[in-house]
Amino acid sequence: MKKIVLLSTVVSTMLLATNGDVMIGHGPKSTGMAGVGIAVSHGAESALSNAAMIRSVKNSEFTGSATMFAPDVNFASNAGANATPAEQGGAYPNSAPTSFSKSDADFSIIPDFSYATRLNEHTVVGLTIDGTAGLGVDYQGKRSSGAFDMQTALQIAKVGVPIAYTLPNSGLTLAVEPIMQYSTLKMNYMTPMGASSNSEESSVDFGFELGMAYDIGNWTFGAVYQSIIKSNYKGNISNALRDFGIQSITSGDNLDQPAETGVGIAYRKDRSTFGLDYRSIHWRDTKGYEDFGWKDQDVIAVGYRYDAPSWVLRLGYNHGDSPIRERNAQAGGQEGYENAAINFFNLSGFPATVEDHYTIGGDYKLADNLDLSFAFVYSPETTTTFDTTGMTQGMVMQGAMAQGASEADAGAAAAGASGSTASVAHSQKALTLGATYRF
Repeated sequence: MKKIVLLSTVVSTMLLATNGDVMIGHGPKSTGMAGVGIAVSHGAESALSNAAMIRSVKNSEFTGSATMFAPDVNFASNAGANATPAEQGGAYPNSAPTSFSKSDADFSIIPDFSYATRLNEHTVVGLTIDGTAGLGVDYQGKRSSGAFDMQTALQIAKVGVPIAYTLPNSGLTLAVEPIMQYSTLKMNYMTPMGASSNSEESSVDFGFELGMAYDIGNWTFGAVYQSIIKSNYKGNISNALRDFGIQSITSGDNLDQPAETGVGIAYRKDRSTFGLDYRSIHWRDTKGYEDFGWKDQDVIAVGYRYDAPSWVLRLGYNHGDSPIRERNAQAGGQEGYENAAINFFNLSGFPATVEDHYTIGGDYKLADNLDLSFAFVYSPETTTTFDTTGMTQGMVMQGAMAQGASEADAGAAAAGASGSTASVAHSQKALTLGATYRF
């Protein structure tokens, strides 16, 4: 099974169309409606949106798809501009940054496979293998950005077994879905405190999803809960924290995937379906993300579907404020340094800053039992700038002491250092192609 899950992740160097690091949708049908799927059924593909919605499968159904992402991420920071370079006897190994540099992690492919079959009048079961989350950048060799050669790759895939049961003589469906998650993380960088050579570490972990759907006339109401899934990456995070001089993180090498809660509503009229989803992603109480100051994220998705006899049109909009919160980088002393370093680390390594997603998608019916599907996602550019003054002051002090200055003189030099910032500009495009076969 591990090899099957690995297939869903190794082909990507991910920076996805995401809320935080969670993909907005699973498969072309959900993605075409901007992730709407808590109260709108997409057949077998619904397994990770709301397992209760696989109830629409009449016999058996298989969906396969591939998503091609083209993120555009650019970073610049002058956090080390006032520190003395290593070639002059200081601690800073790079030249002062002069411009934005583009991340080389600018293309990835994610496959998705979902199957569902009806056991009887009331019960549908399924299997899904899906790349569900990820982030990553690559600034190796791009010294002008001031990114410290940052290279990150977080990749997450899930195997789920949804079971949906519709109560007799009722519009109520309940569902449970055991989930196995396979994830990998790799981080490398070059800082004044040390250069890394971390290998990719993997983690196999388990969680579950609970789902509900209820019909009243032309209306459907849905609710979903996804459990937290714990993950540990054996040295990648703790090594980075040490080399960035961050001492306040208590979660070690844990970087768990957060719990999610959501509700949805859908209305059907003739050939049209309107859907609205609200999800809350609980970053704040999740090991790893809580230490880096991520806040809970409220996500709103609205979608529309028009069903013609031989084709389907989908449209959608998804919004979730960036979960990354700026910390006070001018607090002074170790606190100011660590806050600044976390600001820098979030924007350079895990820039989950895109907030708006506009989508279009559709199906074309090749035969009664075979559809081709597509979805296109566009996320306009956001530019985010955080204060890194405390980080600059810390490196100035290290550089001065490396040249023989007393601690008092080095502290005075640090206090006189000018302020600094880190900035990331981030936009995304994604195309998903897939097919559904009913039998």
